[in-house]
Amino acid sequence: MSSLLFTSIVFLCLGLPIASLVILLLLGFFEREFDYLQLENKQIRMEKELQSMEYLQLSQQIQPHFLFNSLNAMLSLGRLGRTKDIVESMEQFSQFLRYKYIEKDALVSFEKELEYTNHYLSVQKIRFGDKLSVEFDLDDRALPTYLPPYMLQTFVENAFKHGLEKKAGEKTLLIRLKREGSWVVLTVIDNGPETMVKTHEQKGIGLDNIRKRLRLLFDLHTDVNIRRYQDRTVVTAQWPYTPGGEHEHITGR
Repeated sequence: MSSLLFTSIVFLCLGLPIASLVILLLLGFFEREFDYLQLENKQIRMEKELQSMEYLQLSQQIQPHFLFNSLNAMLSLGRLGRTKDIVESMEQFSQFLRYKYIEKDALVSFEKELEYTNHYLSVQKIRFGDKLSVEFDLDDRALPTYLPPYMLQTFVENAFKHGLEKKAGEKTLLIRLKREGSWVVLTVIDNGPETMVKTHEQKGIGLDNIRKRLRLLFDLHTDVNIRRYQDRTVVTAQWPYTPGGEHEHITGR
């Protein structure tokens, strides 16, 4: 009995310090892991805040660009003395301003973007009359998708500013939206002169702006490019298909 008691006492004397040391080591490990996770979460929050600030800055950058070109279009009507057309253009332009000051989301539905782009197109149709032809090729499967605001408007505006305004005679513009599997492809095609491609590369902030905003929202799974094909300028953007509901998950990342 005394031998068993002695063994137990020895075991307790040796075991307790070892057990305490193991517990202390485990506590230290878990504390470091907890501190690391806290630091990692803080870095993620900071990165999200920086991305949000960058995205907002890019969105604000594109808005004045679009406004000035709309005003220049109406100014051209004024120089021609087309008072009635100016009034109608201002009505269309006021609808765009409403969109500008109300829309604050990182993504908007394509249908909403198209609706307000049509206000800009209405000004151009008044300005150029029968010389301007606008066509739409819209895939019903792609229509529910969401995209950054002012994206389609930027493509259309650039088509006029760098191409169609410089072309004599008939001016054509095609807006195409297609669903290709899990991707959406937006294409804007115009028959303006070839100089538009070089102007975009040298001066335009529009395409680069859209490219950066898409990458902030969808990482690297996007593509924006401009090229010449059969005497036409083709601007294409591709991003993951994002219907209503899913866009809230993306913008809240």
